[in-house]
Amino acid sequence: MSAPLTAVQCDLHDYLLDAGDRITPRIQTGGRISVAQRLGIYHNAYRVRLADTLRDSYEKTWTYLGDATFDACALAYIESHPPTHRSLRDYGAALPEWLTIRFPDDPDIAELALMDWQLRQTFDGPDASVMGLDALTTLTPGDWETLGFQLVPTLKLWPLHFNTPAIWGALDQGLAPPGACSLDAPAWLCVWRQGWQPHFRTLDATEFRALDAVRRGARFAAVCQQLAETGEAAQSLIARYLHVWLTDGLIACVKHVPGECSA
Repeated sequence: MSAPLTAVQCDLHDYLLDAGDRITPRIQTGGRISVAQRLGIYHNAYRVRLADTLRDSYEKTWTYLGDATFDACALAYIESHPPTHRSLRDYGAALPEWLTIRFPDDPDIAELALMDWQLRQTFDGPDASVMGLDALTTLTPGDWETLGFQLVPTLKLWPLHFNTPAIWGALDQGLAPPGACSLDAPAWLCVWRQGWQPHFRTLDATEFRALDAVRRGARFAAVCQQLAETGEAAQSLIARYLHVWLTDGLIACVKHVPGECSA
C-alpha cells in the first residue's frame, strides 16, 4: 500500500531541510541516474531558488557585498530561516536584522538591506488614489481647524544612521558607491510608491516630525502649532512641506479629526 501523499511531501520536506531521510526508500530505482542523484537535484534546486529570491529582493545589497560574500550569506540565512509560507513574496524579511549579527562591525550593510527590502515591498504594496494640489481650493477656512490627512498606505518612515541613500543611488546607476559614513545629523528615509514606481527621499528631523504627526492622525492645525514652537519660519515651512507631500503623491485624502489630537 502506497503512503499518503501528505506523508511523502513531509518526508521530502524534511530531506530538503536536512532533517531526516525517510524519502529515499520511497523513490523507485532505475533510470539513467541514481536515486541519490535525483534527490540531490531537488536538494540543490531548493536552495538555488531561495538564493535567487534573496538576490532579487536585495539586489543592491548583493552588488555591495559581491557575489561570493552575498551567496555565502544567502546560504547561511536559508539554513536558519526556511520558508514558512507557500508564497515567496515575503521570504527574506528577517535578512536585514540577521545581517546586523553577521556583520556587527558594519551596520551600514544591514541598513542598505533594509532599504532594499522596503523598496521591494513598496513595489507591490496596496494601491491608493492620491490627492492633488487643486483639492485644497475646495476647503473653507473653517475646514482647516479639524483637517487631517490620510497618507498613502505604501509610505514608510525609518531612521537613517549612514549615507545609505547615496550608496543605494550609486549602485542603482552602476557607479562605485561612496564609502559608508555616519550621518552628522539625524535623518529619516521616506519610501513610497508613486504611480507604478517606488520612490525614496531623505527627511530632516523637522519634516520627519511633521509628516510622522500627520501619519499618526494629528490635526493639521496641531502640526502647524508644533512647527511654530520650534522657533523656525513655520508658515513657510509648512507651506513647502504640504506642497512637496502633495506633489510627491504622499497624501491620499483629507479627513476630519474631531476633538483634541496631539501631534
